[in-house]
Amino acid sequence: MMEDGKFKAIQVPSSIKSSSDPSLTAPQRLIAGENGNVLDYGQFLSITEEDAANLSFYSAPASKEMYRNFLDWLFATFGVEELDFRRGLIAKLNLKSGSKVLITGCGFGDDVLLCMESVGDLGEVHAQDLSKEMVHAAARAYPAKNALYTISNALDLPYRDRYFDGVFHFGGINLFGDMARAVKEMERVCKIGGRVVFGDEGIAPHLRGTEYGKVAISNIDIWKASAPLEKLPSNAEEISLSYVLGNCFYIIEFSVGEGLPKMNIDVEHKGLRGGTARSRYYGRIEGVTISAKEKLYQAARARNTSVHRLLSDLIDEAIPD
Repeated sequence: MMEDGKFKAIQVPSSIKSSSDPSLTAPQRLIAGENGNVLDYGQFLSITEEDAANLSFYSAPASKEMYRNFLDWLFATFGVEELDFRRGLIAKLNLKSGSKVLITGCGFGDDVLLCMESVGDLGEVHAQDLSKEMVHAAARAYPAKNALYTISNALDLPYRDRYFDGVFHFGGINLFGDMARAVKEMERVCKIGGRVVFGDEGIAPHLRGTEYGKVAISNIDIWKASAPLEKLPSNAEEISLSYVLGNCFYIIEFSVGEGLPKMNIDVEHKGLRGGTARSRYYGRIEGVTISAKEKLYQAARARNTSVHRLLSDLIDEAIPD
């Protein structure tokens, strides 16, 4: 391999998109960090203005200290042991020995070690962040043969489709330039039946008008954010929304399904109106007069049938094939 200072070219591991994938902008061989487990996509990143601003903040020399101070304040404020809290969130992924897990927006790697504990030596832990400083700090703090870090964009993850058993993100997603795209990317790289768990600031709705809620939002403005359920992909299943840390942070969980939920739209309704979900949606016709509608319903009652059936029969009789 050609070495250049502390960096060297490496063969891309199997978790990374193939170079034949048209959505991949990076070459098949990337630059690895000094410890060999950091892939740097920095030169290929195309990011939004919002994400560029976030990157500038988290790349500042004092960012690690500021971030650590905030976390210390946060867990002290709500009387929660940080390690226990993080372990509880990771448990929602249902990981087991041998599982493959991805942490997006990994920051300084606070959740990496807990994921390693869950997947064991046979599993894989992958961690991603836009900030080069954060990724290298996480890689130095939590080195392992089965850990791989990427400096990459969460809106365009460099990982293969359906590779991971679980995908996790906590903190910062509210500030992403395109949250829906980030959630879709987490879904894309997760296996069918796998679990996606993400969360961030957002006070529970029932507290917003209370003095408690007003104090919380006055303290940190972003806590007024709402849980972004509308950002979930259409194939999300077994969806769960909960609140943690004084109900000031939302946690959204879902399993990755295949396509839309299953629904038989041809089961006929019993009763006066009748019809099916299919006929009620696709069979809608131009409105009739109120008196014509009343006559139709009266006739259906008199004949002990549904309006759907009677109207269909009348149309068939009046307009034969």
